[in-house]
Amino acid sequence: MLSVLLVLFAVALVAQKNSWDGWRMKPRGEIRMLNFFVNIIYDVNPEREKPFAKVNHWNTVLLESLNQNPPDYLLRLMDTVYNAGNLYGCITRLYGESSFDELQITGDFVIVNIKESRVLKLGSFNESNIEKAAVAFINEQGGLQTMFGHNDISYYDVNGSGKIGFIQFFFRNITKEYGGDNAGSGYFSTSLLSGQKLLINGSYYPFSGIGTAQCVGTHDVSTNPTGIVQHEISHSFFGPNSFHTSGGNHRRSSEYMPFLPLQGGYGLMGGAGSTLVSCNGYERWRMHWLHESNRNANDWWIVARDVNNNPINADITKADGAQTFILRDFVTYGDAVRIKLPYKDNEKSSNQYIWIENHQSGRNGKLDFLQYANENDCRPTGVAGVYAYYQVGRDVLSGKEQDVFSSNDRDNLKMIPAEGYWNYSYHIADTVYKIKCINWSGHDYYHSRDVENAFCGTHDMERQFVVSDDDQIISTVNEKPLWRKNIGRVEIDSLVANGDASDMFCAHRRLNMGTNPSTCNTKTFYNSMTTGKCQYSTQLSRNTQTTYLTGLGIEITPLDNGCYRIDVRWDDYEITNDAIWTGRISLKENARLASKKSITLTQNLTISQPMRDSITNLFAPPTSLICESGSEFVQEKGSVVSVEEMSSLVINEGSEYRLEPKSKLKIDRSSRLIVNGTLIVGDGSQVIVKSKNGLVNNGGNIVIEGNGKVK
Repeated sequence: MLSVLLVLFAVALVAQKNSWDGWRMKPRGEIRMLNFFVNIIYDVNPEREKPFAKVNHWNTVLLESLNQNPPDYLLRLMDTVYNAGNLYGCITRLYGESSFDELQITGDFVIVNIKESRVLKLGSFNESNIEKAAVAFINEQGGLQTMFGHNDISYYDVNGSGKIGFIQFFFRNITKEYGGDNAGSGYFSTSLLSGQKLLINGSYYPFSGIGTAQCVGTHDVSTNPTGIVQHEISHSFFGPNSFHTSGGNHRRSSEYMPFLPLQGGYGLMGGAGSTLVSCNGYERWRMHWLHESNRNANDWWIVARDVNNNPINADITKADGAQTFILRDFVTYGDAVRIKLPYKDNEKSSNQYIWIENHQSGRNGKLDFLQYANENDCRPTGVAGVYAYYQVGRDVLSGKEQDVFSSNDRDNLKMIPAEGYWNYSYHIADTVYKIKCINWSGHDYYHSRDVENAFCGTHDMERQFVVSDDDQIISTVNEKPLWRKNIGRVEIDSLVANGDASDMFCAHRRLNMGTNPSTCNTKTFYNSMTTGKCQYSTQLSRNTQTTYLTGLGIEITPLDNGCYRIDVRWDDYEITNDAIWTGRISLKENARLASKKSITLTQNLTISQPMRDSITNLFAPPTSLICESGSEFVQEKGSVVSVEEMSSLVINEGSEYRLEPKSKLKIDRSSRLIVNGTLIVGDGSQVIVKSKNGLVNNGGNIVIEGNGKVK
């Protein structure tokens, strides 16, 4: 019996996975990479060199050779020796800064110029055969000869296995049609060059299989820290394509994701759609990368400072009550706050969190700027402030592999821009234009930012969906990236899809349920659109389609030293601004609409579900505000709530809705007021119902005080 228990215990240990151990590589220690830069000499099809023939960072070569005419950016890409505090290459520096020097990536380079005909002797002209031909050519030339003399197996063998640990292939001049990838595309592999061996100092050594391959084309890939090279390396730590996020997602992956549009953002798993080039707190949390000043004996992995500058646990829930945090620069120190949101639609629905980070971009001396800002002055530089984003699901760090590396939470981070969420409209441009910023083609459309829509709207870092009258379900053909953005008569061509100066909170700001953006949860609709049409039926139970109004208040205050004070409270029920609310909304606690302020319940015009709704005939359901049992909604003096466009206000049994003197509740002809609980119409206040069927009293208690009226 004892032996059986021991076997079971051993199996349990094997099954245990930890996110901080990495998916295929440990995200700490020194990893030395062997980088093959392969240039094809087109001796069979010379015309294929023409697109690459112009003078650039990596020139045309006519003779087969090793280490002739290398790219001029090698040392700008990766250091050959790790010198903490004096890092140079963007890959070495990015992971060093992200991990606080726990992950030290270095490497050496070999340039392989080989003929097309050499590859064709192996069969098809594809990446796999190019890689094999390159290794065979190196072996023919006497073995490994790198640019900077790291020609010993001990440099690349990081775990004593006798194998070459991490390899990378960079292709200069192949295309998707002929070779396998266009410039900017690549992949991570756990079987790269499997079965192949490399001659090193007279002996043959096998490859571990772990590595990346990418077509980098003719441009300088060291200028963009969030490009394809970094993205593919990050897969080895974070996970497969189901971990695409932060602007690095695409439609070729089939795993389900919680949002309908692709999301921009920032992080090591980012890519072409990234805003900042730095890592994010969610990634540091998964990797257990913690700055020395935040180390503690309590296993806190999300840490900020208290008002006395001591480390404090900053991973909080409603049960923790009111909290005050001081955030130093995130990239330098790792300070961050994560707030778990209290409500979701059912037990199977994914948990949601709000992350808050202080990025002193332009002031911290780090790789922490808006993508392309170092390449073009159309992009804002040096904009420091607080960034916020949602985390949906994927909150298990230790356990079974399918839980830690869950497959159906792709693109699970969503930005919370200071600009808020809006309805955007799509317009055909008069002429095809190129935006006045970094871009790759002409465009024949633009978007206008129209009406605030805090609960169901979109932001400019999300793809926008545009449907025709005939569409019954959304598809990838409906997806239009936001290139040109118009706000009123102002035309913005600064590549806002990759973030701009309106995303970060720079000045004092108070957020709660009534602001835009709000502190409420985001709405999810798990889906996959790999095949063009939207697939959504298998993950419906994980959705949260309700916006839950809570007392969560977040106050952001800049301090003189570049830090920010973050005050979190859970009883911030006062709505002190006019608001437009859409979608399904639930009040479980309290809400007070301040004097002379207004709330309009109206139809959501932003796509929020993949199918056309049978009632509204839009891709969004009617709006409803449901006051749940135990809740209280108060309209203060002179305030107005308008219920429009087939919306409904439902006062459930056990809840109370109070109109204080001289306030108004207006129900238009298409909408309804349903009273199951208590409606109190204060002295001089009015409930105006424009349809005879607009007031439904299901045994509720309607109390009219003084000169209050229901008409």
